[in-house]
Amino acid sequence: MNFDAFLERCRAQWPEFADPRRLARSTHPNDRSLSHILAEIPGMATENKLRLLNCAVASLDPGEVYVEVGSYKGASLVGAAASNPHARIFACDNFSQFDGASDALRRTLDAHTAVGQVSFHDMDFRDFLASAPWTPARVGAYFYDGGHSFHDQYDGLALAIPHLADDAVVIIDDTNKRAARSANHLVARALQSFDLILDLRTPRNHSPTWWNGIQVFRYQRRPQDAAVNFPTPGFSIRKLVYDDIFLEMKHRRRARRQEKRNRTNT
Repeated sequence: MNFDAFLERCRAQWPEFADPRRLARSTHPNDRSLSHILAEIPGMATENKLRLLNCAVASLDPGEVYVEVGSYKGASLVGAAASNPHARIFACDNFSQFDGASDALRRTLDAHTAVGQVSFHDMDFRDFLASAPWTPARVGAYFYDGGHSFHDQYDGLALAIPHLADDAVVIIDDTNKRAARSANHLVARALQSFDLILDLRTPRNHSPTWWNGIQVFRYQRRPQDAAVNFPTPGFSIRKLVYDDIFLEMKHRRRARRQEKRNRTNT
C-alpha cells in the first residue's frame, strides 16, 4: 500500500481531513461521482465510506489486493471497484443476518463491476481468511464489516494480520460499538506498529456522515509481530463481559420484546 498516496487522496476529498471533529460531521467528499451507488444499491453505507474505500483501492501497490469481510448487497464493493478496473478484489459474506441478500449481491456484481474483478465467497469469514484465496498476493487494503460481537471483531482483525502487506490500511465499520472498539484496541496493542489514523464517531446508527462510526488503522509489519500469538492476554475476560454477559442480555431483551409483540398481535 502506498500509504502516502492514500492520505493524499483523502486530503483531496475532505479538506477537513486533518481535523477529526470536522471530518466526523462531513456529509460527503468533494468528488460525488459515487453518490448514485447508494440510490441504486440498498446498503448500510454512506457516500463518505464508499469514497474512503475507493481511495484505499486506488492506492494499492502492484501485486496487492483489496479484501472485504461483510458485503451485504454489494454497495461497498462497487464503491471500492469504481474507477479501479485493474484492482483485484476478494470478499466474503455468509449472509447469516440477511436472508435473500446473496442473490442481490450477485446481481449487483454482475451489473456494476467488471467480469472477474471481484472474487466473492459465500462462507464464514474465519474459513475465508484461513483459505486466503488471494495468495500469493498480499492484502494492501482490508475492510472489515462482519459480525461485531467482541469475538467476531477480534478474530476478524487478528486472523487478517498474517495476510496484510508490509504496509497496509485496515478500515473497520460500526466502531461506535463498544465491543468492536475494545477488540480493535486489544489487537492493535499487541503489535509493534498498528496505528489508529482515524477514529470517527457518529451520534447514532444510520448517520448520513459515517453510518455507525469508522476506524482506520495503518499496519506496518515488524519482525516482532511474528512472535505474537492470538488470542492475546485480556481476550477471555473481554469476551466474557461483552459477549457472554452484555450481548446475551441484549438477545434476551430482544426475545422478550418479540414475544410481547407476538402476544399483542394474536
